[in-house]
Amino acid sequence: MEQEEQTVIDQILQNYDVQVLKDTKAIREIKVLNNDRASTRDNIEDALLANKIPFGQLTRDVGSFGGTEFNFDRKKVRLIYKPKTGGGGSGAGAGITRLVESAQCVYAAIAFGKKKTITNNDVTSKTINKYSDLFGVDGNIDNILNNLTDDWVKSSITGANELYNRFGRKGQYTFHRGDGVVDRINSAFTRVKKIENVRMDINKWNPSDFWMVKKGYDFKCIDEEKTLLGLNQCIQEELEHGNLIGVSLKKMQSGASLSAKNIFSDMKFCKDYKGYEYSGKSIDGYIKLSGGTKIQFRSFGTGLGLTGFQGEVKGANANQGKIGLGPTNLILRTHGLPEIPTNAAARVKSDPNGVFLEVAAGLKKYARLTDKQITELQENEKINTPKFLYSKLQVTQLIDILESIRDRKVRDQLVEDIYLYASSQSRFSSAYYKLE
Repeated sequence: MEQEEQTVIDQILQNYDVQVLKDTKAIREIKVLNNDRASTRDNIEDALLANKIPFGQLTRDVGSFGGTEFNFDRKKVRLIYKPKTGGGGSGAGAGITRLVESAQCVYAAIAFGKKKTITNNDVTSKTINKYSDLFGVDGNIDNILNNLTDDWVKSSITGANELYNRFGRKGQYTFHRGDGVVDRINSAFTRVKKIENVRMDINKWNPSDFWMVKKGYDFKCIDEEKTLLGLNQCIQEELEHGNLIGVSLKKMQSGASLSAKNIFSDMKFCKDYKGYEYSGKSIDGYIKLSGGTKIQFRSFGTGLGLTGFQGEVKGANANQGKIGLGPTNLILRTHGLPEIPTNAAARVKSDPNGVFLEVAAGLKKYARLTDKQITELQENEKINTPKFLYSKLQVTQLIDILESIRDRKVRDQLVEDIYLYASSQSRFSSAYYKLE
């Protein structure tokens, strides 16, 4: 019997590139090399079934993709599937993003389709085809099966199980990345943004990488809302009821957490205004907030630098997000305050001396420069550049606005809103879950 089965096994594997890793009296461990490892696993397991050889999952962790394990007589055979070229590769940049976000949707669809937490052995071409009605993605399915690196396979399994544990008993869901459902949600934001004449990046509005939609969900409020805050209220209500759930994805290694963000009642941040930093020689200026946080405002443009004025949150360990001129003015406007004029570039081109006079007033007031120092700066061509004038003018205008606010609570709320927006956590942004 043993010899007969061994002959069958050799026949099953004869068309594959294999490497025997271990061969003892108790176990034979074989590496099967093929870049299409999902199909390879399916074909080998189909052949084992046809020959009535029972098999199961690996009893030893040998990588996130998994393998096949079975017994003959008193000997265990373990098949481990690896890419032939040593990694397959998942592309670069946006290609990786599309692949891993699409993969998370596919893996989650399998977990919800099977109504259980999954392992790597549950992710096959057969299960993907079986539950294809539960996902819509723009990532290539073959790449998801064969080119997803082991760390992202592990992350996708972990994420799928976390989502299933949280929402699996709430009903059936479909998962969407880069398809018509996502386009529908994004179009709603674009529509209300245009109605309200709001300049806001869609990723600041909602940084979700994919969306979960409960079976039978009616998109009426998404399709019909006419204001940004109305749309945000709709998004939050649907998230809290488990109907429409946006998810921002981060790679997971050992365990996962799923937490709601931008739920208005759960805002825990409190940032107070603590003054400013304003140097005479640099193009930037800083708003200082409680807790050691600063927001640096300057031109991030290239060349002459007459573009790209924005603020960037500076934290203890890393930069924590940006806010452009348009959203800054939106927040100022909602507080009933003057806005930063948007004509800085045109003024620098047409009247640089007039711009410098306005900047000079800020240099005297906020940098405490003397008239002599200001004159020397004006004559220094390395410092007094178009980029300096463009950037410093708007920094000065912003600090003028902040320092003119007499109501401390208004000023604190203003800088807190700027901070929250830059870190994608503002009342102008909509609710989502962060999976990490």
